[in-house]
Amino acid sequence: MKIKLGLFREKITYLLFFGCLFCASMYMFESYSGMVSSVLLLTLSVLIYLFNIKPLAKSQILNCLIILSFIMFSMVVNRSFASIDIRTVVIVISSYLVIQSFSYEDFLKKYTDCIMAIALFSIAVYFLYKVAPGAFGAFPRHLWRNHSVLFVNLWLSVVPVGMQDYFRNFGIFYEPGIFQFYLNIALLIELFSNKKINVFRVLVLTVAVITTLSTNGYISIVLVFFAYGFFVILGSGNRDKIYRKIGFLALLSVIAIIFVVLIDKGIIGSRVFMKFSSTKTSGSYYDRTNAISYALSKIFQNPLLGVAARGIEDSYNATFTPLNWMMLYGIVIEGYALVGYSKMFSRLASNRWLKIFVVAAAFSTILTQDLSFEWIVWCFIFCGIKNGVSKYNKKSELY
Repeated sequence: MKIKLGLFREKITYLLFFGCLFCASMYMFESYSGMVSSVLLLTLSVLIYLFNIKPLAKSQILNCLIILSFIMFSMVVNRSFASIDIRTVVIVISSYLVIQSFSYEDFLKKYTDCIMAIALFSIAVYFLYKVAPGAFGAFPRHLWRNHSVLFVNLWLSVVPVGMQDYFRNFGIFYEPGIFQFYLNIALLIELFSNKKINVFRVLVLTVAVITTLSTNGYISIVLVFFAYGFFVILGSGNRDKIYRKIGFLALLSVIAIIFVVLIDKGIIGSRVFMKFSSTKTSGSYYDRTNAISYALSKIFQNPLLGVAARGIEDSYNATFTPLNWMMLYGIVIEGYALVGYSKMFSRLASNRWLKIFVVAAAFSTILTQDLSFEWIVWCFIFCGIKNGVSKYNKKSELY
C-alpha cells in the first residue's frame, strides 16, 4: 500500500512540476493575464510542497525572506507595482517552495525528464512540418507579437507556421533562445549527473538545440561538450574511461553529420551565424551587446536597490540576465543569484577547473535572453543556495 501511495505521489508531483513549467514559460500564457499564470504557478508550487512536505531549515527561510524583502523594498522606493514586479514575488516564493520539496538529485531528474518529453515532441513536430506542412492546417492558429507571427498551438509544442523557410523549434516556449536554455541545461545535467551516459537522451537534446537555430544555443552547446570533453580527458577512477571516450566521439560524429546537413541547406550560414555581421546600430548581435551597456546605465542609477520594473523603459534592450538581477532589484539580489546559480552547477563536478567550465557553460545559456526572473532559473538559484547549507542535502556522489 505504501509503495502504491508513493508511486501515486511521484506521478502527481511530476504532473505538478510540468504544470509549473507551463505556467511559467509556455507561449500560450503570454496571451493571458499575468495574474492568471501567477496564481496557477503559485497554486501548483504549494501543491508540490504539500505532496512532498519536508521541514524548512531556518537558514533557507531567512534567505528567502531577505530576497523578498529587498525586492519589495525596491518596489516601494521606485514606486513600481507593475504586474512584472508582483509576478517576480510569486516566482521567488513558488521556486523556493518547490526546491524545499526535493533533494538535489530528485530535482535534476524531474527537470531533465520534463524537458526530454518536450524535446521529443518538438522534434517530431519540427520534422513533420518540414515534410508535410499542410497537416497543420486544421489546428487553431494564433497571432503573436503585434500580429506579426502566426503560430499553431499543439500545447507540447508551438509551430511558427508564419516563419516559412526560417522555421525554428520553439518547444512550448515563446522564444527559441529560451528553449535552447532549457535544452542546454538539461544536456549539461545529463552529461555530468549520471554514472552512465544515456546516448539517446543526449542525442535528442542535441538535435533539439540544433533545430532552435539559436546562435547562443550553438555557442552554449559547444561549451557544454567542451566541458564534457575536458572531463573525458581528466578521466575518473570510478568510471569506465574507455566507454566515455567512445561515447563522446560517437556523439560528436553524429552531431557533426546533422550540422553539415543543415549547412548544406544554407540554414545555419544564412540565418544563424550571419547575426555576427550586424551593423553597429542594428541587428541581433548589436541588440545583444547593447544589452550590457543598457543594464550598466540602469545599475548606476541605483546599485543598491535597482530600478524595478518601472525603471525599464525599453525591455527589448534588457536581455543580459547576469546584470539584469542587479539592474532590477539591486546588488543583494545580484549576489544571491550569482552565487546560487553558480553553486547549483558547480556541484556537478569535483575538479576545480571542471567546475569553472561547467559553470561557464551554464551561464552562457542565459546571456542573450532576459531570464533573470524565470521560474526555473530561481529554482536553480535556490537549489544552489540550499546545497551549500541545508542539512537535508546528501553528500554528492557525482563526479
